[in-house]
Amino acid sequence: MIKKIAFAVLIAFFIYTSHTPAQMNEAIQLYDIDQEKVIKTITMNAMIRKDSEIILQGVNDIYKKFNPLPDKGLLVKIPLDPAIQVKNQWMNALVDELIIFYPEEEEPFILVYDDENNTYFFSVDSKVIAEHLFVLLFSH
Repeated sequence: MIKKIAFAVLIAFFIYTSHTPAQMNEAIQLYDIDQEKVIKTITMNAMIRKDSEIILQGVNDIYKKFNPLPDKGLLVKIPLDPAIQVKNQWMNALVDELIIFYPEEEEPFILVYDDENNTYFFSVDSKVIAEHLFVLLFSH
């Protein structure tokens, strides 16, 4: 039950960033799950946007773990403006935000919202995430 509440609070944190200045909504945020805080912000750029599109198109399955919130690791929140059209066997919608989970002892996975604010957890080839975004995000 506590994990469900913590997960709801965490997701609410990422959804309700409208109280921050406009430029913060454009920034990529790295959130440490252990510390329960944003540890780094990075300015969005064209390369990260392109890599985000590649990740969204590289979805290979629905993430099937019952409780997707890891106990340890990082989350990376990437705003996508303009939104990216994602069309696969599970969804056909515009995505305006990508959240990448980097659990400490598991493979990375992503969370996206559709136009109706439905949540989708997807597995993505970990090579795609490692090759395209990890270096960009953690080298700044």
